[in-house]
Amino acid sequence: MQFDLWTLGLQAANFLVLVWLLHRFLYRPVLAILAARKAATDKLTADAEAAKAAAETVRLDLERQRASIEQDRHAALKAAHEAADAESKAVLARARAEAEALGQAAQAELAQERAAIVASSGTDAARLAIGMVRRLVDDPAATSLQTHLLNLACEDLRALPAETKRQIAERLSTRQGSPQVVTATPLDETAQDTVAGILTKTFGAPLAPVFRVDANLLAGVEIHFPFTILRRSWAERLKQLETEVINADPATIVA
Repeated sequence: MQFDLWTLGLQAANFLVLVWLLHRFLYRPVLAILAARKAATDKLTADAEAAKAAAETVRLDLERQRASIEQDRHAALKAAHEAADAESKAVLARARAEAEALGQAAQAELAQERAAIVASSGTDAARLAIGMVRRLVDDPAATSLQTHLLNLACEDLRALPAETKRQIAERLSTRQGSPQVVTATPLDETAQDTVAGILTKTFGAPLAPVFRVDANLLAGVEIHFPFTILRRSWAERLKQLETEVINADPATIVA
């Protein structure tokens, strides 16, 4: 095999020319295009990052504004509640003071009127009235009054506080005693059964009360327990009024 130096030289020259042409007209423009595209891409990336940062800033600002608005709202609501509460307390205090003043004025006026009536009527008239009431109440025919007072005593019995009922029941159970029901006139069997049933229901245990008669009660009723007495009687009130009349003190009489 033989090499022609001229042919080899021409081919080498053609190759160099081709390389120069490729470098001149193809490689450099491609590099320029790639560089331009890279610059555009970098710019887009930078713009996107800037936009993202701006959006994040706006978001954080909105979050701060929302938190500030929420705090302001809570503060405003709290201030409004406090103001309303203070106003309601002030109104209630004023109303209470006015009511107390009116009540005191009414009591004073009533006391003056009663004192004037007692003073004008005289002690003898008051004694006469008390005596008349005592005779009316002490009349054996006034059984309806005793029945009414017995009903009131039963209502008082039901209305006793739970703790008082518990203590009475405990004392009755411990001492194995029975309550005593004292009336001005004897109770019939139906009334006795009614009272016994109410006592049993009130204290939650079967009770057999002892019934006694005391004419001094003046149509009244007393229920005796180990440590307390439940009363519905006019005798004590009439005695108090009689004492007040004897002392001839109008202020005491109207109290």
